[in-house]
Amino acid sequence: MESWVRDLVDLAAAQAAGDTSGMETAFERLQVAGREIEVEEALLQSYLFLGFPSAIEALRRWRYRGAAPPAAAHEGWDLWLERGERTCAVVYGDHYDQLRQNIARFHPDLDRWMVREGYGKVLGRPALALEVRELLIVAMLVVQGESGRRQLRSHLRGALNAGAAPADVEKTIRRAAVFAPAEHRQLALKLWANLQPKG
Repeated sequence: MESWVRDLVDLAAAQAAGDTSGMETAFERLQVAGREIEVEEALLQSYLFLGFPSAIEALRRWRYRGAAPPAAAHEGWDLWLERGERTCAVVYGDHYDQLRQNIARFHPDLDRWMVREGYGKVLGRPALALEVRELLIVAMLVVQGESGRRQLRSHLRGALNAGAAPADVEKTIRRAAVFAPAEHRQLALKLWANLQPKG
């Protein structure tokens, strides 16, 4: 795992934990490394898992460090749908059809929003590799503990489906766990162990 990816993982976990000192440390390292675009993408995607208030506050802190906002993306619904279906299918692999059915059973609009907005508008953006995005999602979910259990299991698998090395997924869990209570670390490592091939 490259050092800037480790710093992004730390940023995602610190944001999820509300650890502003940890965020500032990660910001500093990422600015020195010239990874401003990656920070922008990490903070933008955080609203999917941490909510708008957290994303807005994180972006406010980032702007106070002198980072200028990028130009707006001029994209639309049709692109988001096509990109969302493709991205979601990569993350969920053989479980994609079942996921769509399950979410549509919960609410058909949520299924459309998940694909078009979550995976098309946000996670399918080309400025950050999908495997890195998935590692950042894992980091945020590790910090959330039991409340993020199902999502964490899905995105541990999703990180692998997107091309992340198993060693990098485990490193992400361990780095994120620094910002979480011990029981969250134990839960994440148990879920990860259950995904590993037996024998």
